[in-house]
Amino acid sequence: MRKKAVMLLCSLLLVLTAAGCGSKSDSGDSGKSASDSVGTPAKQETVEVTMAYWANASEQKNFEFMVDGLEKEYPNIKVKMQMYPTSDEFWKAVPSAIAAGVGPDIIAMSDEGNYEYIKKGVLAPLDDLIGTTGFEKDRITASLYKGWTDDNKLYGIPYDSSTSMLAINKAMFEKSGITKHPETMEEVVELAKAMSKDGVKGIIGSIDPFHITQYVHAFGGDWGFGKTINSKENIAGVQFFVDLFLKNQVAIAPIEVGAPWDGEVFSQEKGAMSTAGPWYVGHLKEANPNMEMIALPMPKGTVEAQSAYSHGLSILAGSKHKEEAMQVIKYALRDEAQLNAIEAVGYSPAVSSLLPKYLEKNPELKPVFDNMEKVGMPFAYPEQTKAFHADLLKGVEEIIFKKDGLTVEQLLNDLQSKYGEN
Repeated sequence: MRKKAVMLLCSLLLVLTAAGCGSKSDSGDSGKSASDSVGTPAKQETVEVTMAYWANASEQKNFEFMVDGLEKEYPNIKVKMQMYPTSDEFWKAVPSAIAAGVGPDIIAMSDEGNYEYIKKGVLAPLDDLIGTTGFEKDRITASLYKGWTDDNKLYGIPYDSSTSMLAINKAMFEKSGITKHPETMEEVVELAKAMSKDGVKGIIGSIDPFHITQYVHAFGGDWGFGKTINSKENIAGVQFFVDLFLKNQVAIAPIEVGAPWDGEVFSQEKGAMSTAGPWYVGHLKEANPNMEMIALPMPKGTVEAQSAYSHGLSILAGSKHKEEAMQVIKYALRDEAQLNAIEAVGYSPAVSSLLPKYLEKNPELKPVFDNMEKVGMPFAYPEQTKAFHADLLKGVEEIIFKKDGLTVEQLLNDLQSKYGEN
C-alpha cells in the first residue's frame, strides 16, 4: 500500500557530509555543444543521467514509460534506471552511493520526509534549471509545490498527487439516523457517537503522523518545519484527536485490534469512518468489494484544510549533469506519461489539466480533490522527521493508553524544545 511505503521515507539514513559528491557518468563534461580550435562544431557527447526509485510491478512499467523515447528528443542524453523493489532497499543503497560519490542524478521520493534532505543540502534547487530548460511549472497543481519549497526555492517536481479525506462506511451512515454528511469536526463527533454500536467504533483513530496531522490542519495548525510545533492551534488539533478516545470514547486504534493500518480496520468494518486518502478506493476493491464508501473533504475544525502531497523527482546537489537531469524530468512529466500513470497504476496526476481524466474513473473523489486544490497544505514536519514522528506517537499513545498525567500541551512543548527551529 502506497501510504505505508511513503512513510518509510522518513528513515534518516543519509550520512551526508558528502552532499557535494558527484554522480558517475559516461561523460565528464556537461554534454553541451562545443567547438574545436578551428571553429568546427564538435559532436555532442552522450551524457548518462541516472534515475533511482523504488517501484512495484505496475509502477515500474510507468517509470519505464516516463523515459521511453527520450533519446529522440534529447539525443545526447541516455537514462540509466536504478529500480529498487522496496523503499527500505532504496534508502539502504542510495545514501551509501551518494557518500561514495557515485550517487544518482535524479531520485524519486515523497515530500513527507524530504525536508531533512533539503536542509542537509542533498537536493539541488531547481528554479534556475526550470527557466533554462523551459519546463512549464504552471502545468502542475500549485498546492503540491508547497511540500517541495523551502526559503522560496523549489527542490522537487511532483509527478503524482494525493490528499487526505474522510472515509465513511455508507451502510453504517445510513443506519445512524443522521442524514447530513459532516462538514465540521463537531459533526464528526456526533456522527461517530451515532455509529458507535454493535461492537463497532464510530471512527478509527490511527496513531500515526499522517492522521494526527489531519486534525492539526483542521484546527488551523501547522508543524511549520519545526517552527510551530507547540502552537495553540496544534495543541487544539492533537487534543481533539486524543479526546476522540478519552472524552468522547468513539475511537479505535488499529493496534487495539491487531491491524497493521487503518484501512484494514475500515475494510473489516470494525470502525465506521476514518481519516483516509484516495488509496482507500483501491484497497476496498481488493479487501471488501461489496462495501460502499462515502468520500468527503476533510471537515472543518476552525479552518478548511487538508493535506496536499506528492511523490516528486529531485536532482541531487552532487549531480554533474543538472541541466540534462532537468531535461529528463521535463520529458518524464509530459502529458502522455501522466495519462499512463492514471491507466497503468491508478495514480492521480500532478498535471492539473489531466486530473479530470483520473476523476472520470473515480468520480466519488471529485469533491476531495477540488478541496485539495483550494486549501491543500504540506505536512511540513521538522528536519529530524523520523525522530520527531517516534516521539510524537510515543507521547500520544502515553496520553491515550497510560493516562499517567502527561498532557498534550506538555508533549508539544517538549517536542518544540527537542525538534524546534527558530
